[in-house]
Amino acid sequence: MKKRKGKSFRKAVSGVLALASFALVFSGCGASANPSAGAAGNSASSAKKPFKIALECAYAPYNWTQTDNSNQAVPIQDSSSYCNGYDIQIAKKIADKMGCELQVFKTEWTSIPTAITSGKVDAGICGMTVTAERKKTLLFSNPYYTSKYVALVKKSGKYGNAKSVADLKGAICTSQQSTSWYPLLSQIPNANVQPALADVPTMLVSLTSGKCDMLSCDKPTAMAATRAYPQIQMIDFANGKGFKADAEQTHVCAAVAKGNTELKAKIDNALKTINESERTKLMDWCVKNQPSTT
Repeated sequence: MKKRKGKSFRKAVSGVLALASFALVFSGCGASANPSAGAAGNSASSAKKPFKIALECAYAPYNWTQTDNSNQAVPIQDSSSYCNGYDIQIAKKIADKMGCELQVFKTEWTSIPTAITSGKVDAGICGMTVTAERKKTLLFSNPYYTSKYVALVKKSGKYGNAKSVADLKGAICTSQQSTSWYPLLSQIPNANVQPALADVPTMLVSLTSGKCDMLSCDKPTAMAATRAYPQIQMIDFANGKGFKADAEQTHVCAAVAKGNTELKAKIDNALKTINESERTKLMDWCVKNQPSTT
């Protein structure tokens, strides 16, 4: 009898351990567990769980890389550098609201959706707007910024006095790959559209070096570019003179894996605590404090 009783006990313990392991696997900030839950006095259970995000760390003023933790920058995982910018400051507020610790993973722009859907990160908070293609695999939060499409040209260039998309006729132009910016170029009459480029820094080099006449992007990116490069000018089109786009395409949102409605709800709840005035002031601060590239 003792032998059978010991066997039953071992089975019970094994079952408890299995359930505990299962709970640990699914108790991350991107899942359903309450990060503050746990037995009193247990240091492991009181530690904040990670909220992992992917972003380029090279897309000022939304995000950039810097060498120290000044202005509340966040360490980049597996790196000695830090990331800061509008995305980071918004993500910190979201993580704080969820009771999590923000972790930043520097990721190439085109690889961010895969990082999210594969589970490497919980979300992309990376200046991403909503498109029909992205909605096939990603679920988007409510907007944390609403932008506007503009053009960048050289002040001394052929299109320095342009006031409308029509005035850009024949321009040699490009933008970033896998963005909502690049398709806008087809709206320019007789545009000489060049292959899309990998990131914003490469775009700006193309413009300043004379490889192209014009770039399409959103307004915060353009504001940051003109601050870093005095020879560049932003064309902020008047109503009816600019690029045509669905309103959804100007919504900058956090992206999570499709079906992860629980994490989306947590992010949306956190965003409700950040009013429009705070968001505007924060973006203005990021434009002003981005690292200089000149």
